[in-house]
Amino acid sequence: MILPRSVKRGFFFSNKSTDFIYTSVIELTKGQTSEKIIVTLNELKTLNEPYYLFVFTHVTTKEVVNIIYAEGADESSYPERSNQFDINTQSVFGTKPVGQWNYTVYEQESDTNTDTENATGIVEYGKMILKPSTDFAYEEYNTTTTFKTYNG
Repeated sequence: MILPRSVKRGFFFSNKSTDFIYTSVIELTKGQTSEKIIVTLNELKTLNEPYYLFVFTHVTTKEVVNIIYAEGADESSYPERSNQFDINTQSVFGTKPVGQWNYTVYEQESDTNTDTENATGIVEYGKMILKPSTDFAYEEYNTTTTFKTYNG
């Protein structure tokens, strides 16, 4: 299976107290109206037709973004292998900071619940990189430098 550029495999994150190996990293670009999230949710699901609660938490600021997808919103041609959902990063992450986010996907029976305590269980977790909408532009300053020397 060929994965789009938005999905990376084999990301290792080390913390002084714990080490994590993420099997996938989602890359999204801020300001896009349509991007794809590709995850593997069917391996651990226990409900017949679950709703998926995606919880994104920014690594530094701890801001949280919740999105709910119905199983029917899966756009994958092979849903038994992977799941593909469309996301509008412009509306979902419009005012949120770029950078690294942790994500956890829960299965649940509700299409409105955003409380992880009321979800049935975790079906996937990983990292998401939210890139800025424009690349960083380096600026160059032309300043004249003068030196005073002692001639004594």
